[in-house]
Amino acid sequence: MKSIGGDSTKPVSPAGVQEPGAATPPAPQRPGAPSARTVKVEISSLSADDSGVVDTARVQAAKQAIIEGRLHVDPELVADKLIGAARELLVAAK
Repeated sequence: MKSIGGDSTKPVSPAGVQEPGAATPPAPQRPGAPSARTVKVEISSLSADDSGVVDTARVQAAKQAIIEGRLHVDPELVADKLIGAARELLVAAK
């Protein structure tokens, strides 16, 4: 696996992967900083719908490849896709 910032390769350990719905501890607050606003998020039954929008087999295969350190990312392709998405958002915002 190639990092975007250099040529080093690092395997990804399963400890770095968090399962969906797993709780994360809140970040510590600085003294005197305004308190963070609490936002409640709920998952509706519609999100569990098997509408075919998400290929769960492909997601699981990607997750396993990340865990095993086999996922290869083409940074140029990722950059091109990000630029394209940003262009679409800018056009839609006009």
